Amino acid sequence: LIDDFLADNAFFGATQVLLSSASSKTAYGTAFCLALRRGAPDTPKIVGLTSQANVGYTEGLGCYDEVLTYDAVRSLNAVTPTVYVDYSGSAPLRSTIHTHFNDQLKYSCSVGGTHWDELGGGKGLAGPRPILFFAPAQLKKRSADWGAAGLGQRIAAAWTAFMKPVTDPARPWMKVVRGHGAQDVQATYLALLAGTVPAQEGHVLSL
Repeated sequence: LIDDFLADNAFFGATQVLLSSASSKTAYGTAFCLALRRGAPDTPKIVGLTSQANVGYTEGLGCYDEVLTYDAVRSLNAVTPTVYVDYSGSAPLRSTIHTHFNDQLKYSCSVGGTHWDELGGGKGLAGPRPILFFAPAQLKKRSADWGAAGLGQRIAAAWTAFMKPVTDPARPWMKVVRGHGAQDVQATYLALLAGTVPAQEGHVLSL
């Protein structure tokens, strides 16, 4: 829905979309859907921002045109019209991006908070005010545009296309790791907080 929201608004005039926490499942799901639009008029460049440890994995996904570490943001051309899709919630990173692009930041879309230890508000930033993406609003609009059946068909088609690389037997984007019991749940939770869970892993836990 996020890629559809951006496309529905002509990417707010941007020629580049930045996605933080680019190795996260939600971020690369969005990047995958954006990449399906390659070749269409005005499709923006897709740039993923991630930690040094996850650069190789994120580049290997193939849905980003460029992958950078967080500290390389300032290497991007500051006059390029840009949209920022924030999955990290990092206040310092958000401030850096807003300051770097300033008026060329055409839209700042707040989605997630993977950097839980750097969360912060959006007051006093250069450029546009960050706006929380509200999925039900886009669902409502597209239900009106396409009808419930049309919306369902489009979502199903996107999901089917996305699951092919995610579950590819030869080289899956995600490795499912199952855990059982309180000890596994706690260990996984603490590993997630510490940022030590490999990007390729997706954990399914049960008590």
